Amino acid sequence: MNFIFRDKALNFLKKKNVDKIFINPDVDVKASCCSLACFDLDISINDGEDTSRYKEARVSGISIFYNPTIDLFFKGREDTEIIISAFGLGNFKKLYVENEINSIER
Repeated sequence: MNFIFRDKALNFLKKKNVDKIFINPDVDVKASCCSLACFDLDISINDGEDTSRYKEARVSGISIFYNPTIDLFFKGREDTEIIISAFGLGNFKKLYVENEINSIER
């Protein structure tokens, strides 16, 4: 997996003085989905997380702690890009994964 930050996300993290984020599979089931086998990732800046249960990647000075089960979604597609951006107004911004990730599409 290759994590990529958009400028919006980096500016948001810098403004909030955040140097680490946590990424987990989103376990909320949606009533309707975009397509078969698409999944979402939940991004958190909660500093109270236990980092020992995560794998770590470092990009642009930000530590990315991600749930090891995410590797299963990318088996055989390790070069997949995960693009992280931010949306919202003013101080009410949130990080999200910009691109759609489909576990069966090659």
